[in-house]
Amino acid sequence: MAREILNNGTLANDNTGDTLRAATTKINNNFREVYMILGDSSTPTTTITLGASSIISEGSNSDDYETTLTFANTTSSDKTITLPDLTGTVSLITATETLTNKTLTSPVLTTPQINDTSANHQYVVAVSELAADRTVTLPLLGAADEFVFKDHTVTMTNKTLTSPVLTTPKVAQINDTNGNEAITLPASSGSSKNFFTLKNADSGDALEIVANGANTADIDISLKGSGAGAVNFGTKMSMSLETLTSSGDANDRIPLTLLNNGGATAIDLVAGTKSGQMKKFINIGAGVSTITPANFANGTTVALAQYAVAELLWTGAVWVLCNQATVGTVPALTVA
Repeated sequence: MAREILNNGTLANDNTGDTLRAATTKINNNFREVYMILGDSSTPTTTITLGASSIISEGSNSDDYETTLTFANTTSSDKTITLPDLTGTVSLITATETLTNKTLTSPVLTTPQINDTSANHQYVVAVSELAADRTVTLPLLGAADEFVFKDHTVTMTNKTLTSPVLTTPKVAQINDTNGNEAITLPASSGSSKNFFTLKNADSGDALEIVANGANTADIDISLKGSGAGAVNFGTKMSMSLETLTSSGDANDRIPLTLLNNGGATAIDLVAGTKSGQMKKFINIGAGVSTITPANFANGTTVALAQYAVAELLWTGAVWVLCNQATVGTVPALTVA
């Protein structure tokens, strides 16, 4: 109800104002409005008082404790606080409370905690000190999914890693860009110790595929075709080589030895260590080089004139000469 104003007239006793009855009716109506605000239509409340900028409630019991609703001084513009058309409890910032059906827009959270299913343990979200704001973007998921954490064992699907640093990864299969199988890495025995080392190189140097391992210094590498398939080298081939310019021992681990001396030289070759092992000698010097292989099946020595070649194969027990050669009409290779 709007406040009812008593009409006092224009001048005193000029009979233009409210009658006594009309005036007392307005007074009663105004008092009724005040009573309704403070309590009810008949009895005013005695537990609420007004302060300078607050409302003070004694509560249901008259004692030494009151609840004070204080209004801060507005400095920029009028402020409106709207209570919803609901029955419930007003939430306070320092109170321990359970909020239900709340939507938070742009909240700032400090060390938030998320209860587990039984609410007796929490996920505590800890943060680091930032030099600037960081944005964490959640993907547009097609179905329910999980977060992946660095120390948690998990199987990831449909992930593309850009410039990853992998330490001792376990890889079962490597696919090409179309998703087709390119390389498979089947499980080996639990005691496997040998492995490949792939080495890059500077410009002009050779790349390397090296056998490595912890159980032995001598490790074979086998290249195999499938069924009747062959190992096909699609480019020129070369051998690791050594050059001997004087008499001495040939290195049985280097496949090719070049002999280069203007005079006669004597070369010794130890027994082989692997069935099928091959050793090649080429004499590019003017002098004759005489090779003495250990356990030589074809005799005792092989003498090479200039530009002659001797190819030897280790059977597992003896060296066998694989070639007989001449230079022009002169025997380039002599077996004795």
